[in-house]
Amino acid sequence: MEVSQTISENFGQMKLIRGWESRYVPNETGGLRLSKARLFRKFGEEGLGDSREGEIRVTMPGRIKSSGGPVVDVTIQLEDQPVEYVKDLQPGEARKFKTESQVGDAALDSPFLFCLSREPATVGDWEALRAALPERYDTWTITDDVVALKFEIECGIKRWMALNDITQHWIKTHWGWVTYSYDTFPPSVEPSNLGQVLEARWFRKSKRYSGQQEYRLMWSISSPQGKAFPDAIDIELTKTGLALFKPWNPQY
Repeated sequence: MEVSQTISENFGQMKLIRGWESRYVPNETGGLRLSKARLFRKFGEEGLGDSREGEIRVTMPGRIKSSGGPVVDVTIQLEDQPVEYVKDLQPGEARKFKTESQVGDAALDSPFLFCLSREPATVGDWEALRAALPERYDTWTITDDVVALKFEIECGIKRWMALNDITQHWIKTHWGWVTYSYDTFPPSVEPSNLGQVLEARWFRKSKRYSGQQEYRLMWSISSPQGKAFPDAIDIELTKTGLALFKPWNPQY
């Protein structure tokens, strides 16, 4: 079973570039590596990933009551930041408040991601992108047909599954621009709305990474055969797929 969902539909003449270490360019390897989203949390030290990337946060209700004594102010410690929720609590008074907390997602399977960036339009855009990505990227490619790229990568995924005796699968695809919408913590949601963020959470990062101008393709894959997928897979691309990664150099 296959399901595709476009998070951002604005293809037109969209051109996407990607930086590589030269030894990993698709035309050198014959394919590319897809990594599970959870690995991107570990890339912070390399200047790529947000350590809170994909984090799920929920808003939970709370209640505090003063058992007596003088008027008090109550400060509640939430993670590493003290947040004052209740002021001037009267003796015997009870008040409601809300807290935000992180939900562990270790039990949730992680989708595979492939990331590119918007082609810089100006010198400033290029300098911002270059500063936002690791210095070891010494080779750049450009792709001007994201629909064809999605198709070719999916063909590579299916080829990998066939080679690993996975004959039955369920795959759901999402693709679109990453938003840079928060300063420290991703926004929280009510528990009843958790289902709405399970996929969308992988398309948001901290504002500090906005220079990456990132576009992502994401595949959630599972198999009723009980086959486990590794955290990274190396897929082969056809000549048509390899041709989608043309050499690119800034012309400013």
